[in-house]
Amino acid sequence: MNVLKRVAVLLFNTLLMLLVFTLQARHQQAWRTAPRWGDAPPDVRSAVLAQLGAFQDGYAKRDPAALPAFMERLVSRHQPVALGTMPGEIRVGYDDIARLIRDDWESWGDCRFRLEETHIAHSGGAAWFAAAGSVTFDLSRFLVLPLRLSGVMVNEEGAWKLRQVQYQFDLDLGALLVLDAVLLAWLAINAVGLIVAIVRWRTSRRPSREL
Repeated sequence: MNVLKRVAVLLFNTLLMLLVFTLQARHQQAWRTAPRWGDAPPDVRSAVLAQLGAFQDGYAKRDPAALPAFMERLVSRHQPVALGTMPGEIRVGYDDIARLIRDDWESWGDCRFRLEETHIAHSGGAAWFAAAGSVTFDLSRFLVLPLRLSGVMVNEEGAWKLRQVQYQFDLDLGALLVLDAVLLAWLAINAVGLIVAIVRWRTSRRPSREL
């Protein structure tokens, strides 16, 4: 049983890595020219990138104790909106967005953004951006999915702050269906293993009959 389990784990991780590579390849290439899409002047681009750098730093360290300072620096208090990756995951308001980010830090995964390839455009006191990245899920270090991060920042008393932000998986749906099938198969394998373990445990607890 141990040999079969090791083989299953090896096959699962190999297939997962192949799927992740397939998902990432097109995503990586598409964003190579992103910096040329924007028209933000150098001072605005530099200021927005500094804020996005602080955003990346928060998502890299994932320290809930640092969340109040993170929010104060980066998020506007004037009815900000965050759109998550899940259907219906719409957060409105400063406190609601803080809860979303806390959930991300505690249970989602390691997010990394390619900030040097960020598109940034600008008009008056507003700037909008789009960046590529990826998330390595806490569930498995082999499960790495490409992300898009986009949003709008407003200049509030000299500081650029998020008024709207959206997280989106950048996925080929065909490959995503295969990935879903792999994950469901892995869930089934683990479910069967759990059932077998429970049956063995219950059997071992039964008193033996004396002859």
